[in-house]
Amino acid sequence: MYDTSKAVGKTPRSLSTGVAPIRRGLALRLWQVATLLLGLLTLTACAMLGEYVAERAVESRERLIGSELAASIDRILSGVVSRHESDLAALAGRPCDAVWRPLVQQQTYVTYIRTIALVANGRAYCSSGLGPIDVPLAPYLRGGSAPVSLNLLRQTQFQPGAPVIVMYRATAKDAGILYVVDGQYIADTLAHGVGYGAQHSAFSVAGAGRLTDRNTFLPAEESGHAATTQVSSSTWPFSVQLVAAPGYVTQTRWKYGLLFGAIGVLVDVVIAALYLLAFAPRRLLLSAVQRGLRQGDLYVVYQPIVDMATRSVIGVEALLRWQDRKWGAVSPAVFMPEVESSALLASVTRFMLHTAVAEMGRCAPALPLRIAVNIAPKDLERKGFVAEVLAVCNELPKGTSLVLELTERFLLMESPRIVAIFDTLKAHGVRFAIDDFGTQHSNLDLLSRFPFDFVKIDRQFVRQVDTGGVELITGIVSVARHFGMQVIAEGVESESQHAALRDAGVPYGQGYLYQRPLRAHQLKVRRTAAKAAAKA
Repeated sequence: MYDTSKAVGKTPRSLSTGVAPIRRGLALRLWQVATLLLGLLTLTACAMLGEYVAERAVESRERLIGSELAASIDRILSGVVSRHESDLAALAGRPCDAVWRPLVQQQTYVTYIRTIALVANGRAYCSSGLGPIDVPLAPYLRGGSAPVSLNLLRQTQFQPGAPVIVMYRATAKDAGILYVVDGQYIADTLAHGVGYGAQHSAFSVAGAGRLTDRNTFLPAEESGHAATTQVSSSTWPFSVQLVAAPGYVTQTRWKYGLLFGAIGVLVDVVIAALYLLAFAPRRLLLSAVQRGLRQGDLYVVYQPIVDMATRSVIGVEALLRWQDRKWGAVSPAVFMPEVESSALLASVTRFMLHTAVAEMGRCAPALPLRIAVNIAPKDLERKGFVAEVLAVCNELPKGTSLVLELTERFLLMESPRIVAIFDTLKAHGVRFAIDDFGTQHSNLDLLSRFPFDFVKIDRQFVRQVDTGGVELITGIVSVARHFGMQVIAEGVESESQHAALRDAGVPYGQGYLYQRPLRAHQLKVRRTAAKAAAKA
């Protein structure tokens, strides 16, 4: 398909038909997939991180609100038992008639209190609100060794349906003070949390139940609203439980979702930019090749293949050239490796096949010959390739055949597919040549497994005939003849090489000694001029 040689007849086309284009194409696809996956993983990671940060922010807010509420309730309870404690302790155990008025007076100094009762011998006997009473102390108490017992009750017998917090401090062996705090004060304190982003909050004493911000008592076995955060008091045996308001949770998730989503998009933009920068030269090059195809900047030259005995032209090899309007002449070695690993290959191959057949057809009948075109590995993978070749064969002028050149490196990897293609195309007159034979993965078994028509000896072996390397050429010729194939020597540059190759039995040659690659009309002029000179 193309020729990168500048000083010799023809360079090996390892870039055009070896495994390198396959690896480049695979590497490109892997890079594309890796970039896409990296972008998706980045967005997913940022979304998960945003959700995690939002949850931590909500939890932190709940804990802050819970801490403030617990501190407020701490101050209420501590204030209750610390106000005039010594004066109240002096009244405990004395007859109610003697101490009721001082008890009522002392209550006025204690805030949040519904009543204060004096206790003696396990019974509350004097209340600041009711005067003399006779109530067992046990229902008001909870176990524990704390100086002040704390309990939460659904109600008292004196005011049903009104939750209370009860605290009892023993002042002597059989005497003490019972404080009854109205639950409404605690509920009002809890209600302040709603203004700071809480949906529900509750005051809880382990094993006793919970008091909600609506002043509703819930037994310990009832869950009520599912609390997400619980903050325990460091002073009293209670905890505050709360759950953030849905509006606040949604707002927080949106805020962090948008923030980390923007970060993810930004990182993806950077990744995409790096990918585009890394592959921008390739994209620009392929775009330029595609533009060159449309504008006619790509063209085909032909290097003759001659009969070694008579030096008459028996065929040509079609080689791709590009004369860019901006860059000038561009070597095929620069753009073809990228073309062969892209979707543009099909267009370039079709251009080569149709152009070569059309231009050589205009040279007929002056040049009844074989037209050799190199094909790339990915051409053989295309579903429509065989149909394209058969369509071109129908346009061949009479006496002209099409030769497709492949390298053995690809055949080693894809032999089953190659055999199927060989069988189909050879049945329609297409002939095949194994190119660069003997280089890299040499394998004579290929000649027996694949029905080649020609074996092309690489120019590195042709050079060796000047230094005594004729035996290798002779061996290749013998093996080729054994399998019914003909040999073509590439890169013939000197008369001594020509003579040695001819004597070694090589029937055909190609190289600068005979002709440099020319445009089709120049090739026809040369051919016509040569015939006229021969007649003269």
